[in-house]
Formats: sequence, structure tokens, C-alpha cells
Amino acid sequence: MTDQNSQDIDLREEAGATFHRGSALSIFLSDRREDFIALVFALLIALGVYVLV
Repeated sequence: MTDQNSQDIDLREEAGATFHRGSALSIFLSDRREDFIALVFALLIALGVYVLV
């Protein structure tokens, strides 16, 4: 009943290695943008801890 290739929707291949990207359901257009936004949030949290503590 289920499509066997449905789990392969988010496979990536780089330098000859195939890896599972994670979730195919993402609000971000690219992994790089997602990483950058996560970094910005982490820096904001660190700054908040530094200022408030």
C-alpha cells in the first residue's frame, strides 16, 4: 500500500556519501538558511543570558 520510495524524499548525496537530511517538512528553503537562523537565535539567547545574569 505504501510507496517504498516515499522515505527517500529527503535523501541528499554529497561527495559520494548519501545521508538522510532529517525532515522533508521544513519552513526553510535550504539547510544553510536553517543553520544560520538557528545560530542567530543561539547568539540572542547567549546575549540575553549574559546581560540578565
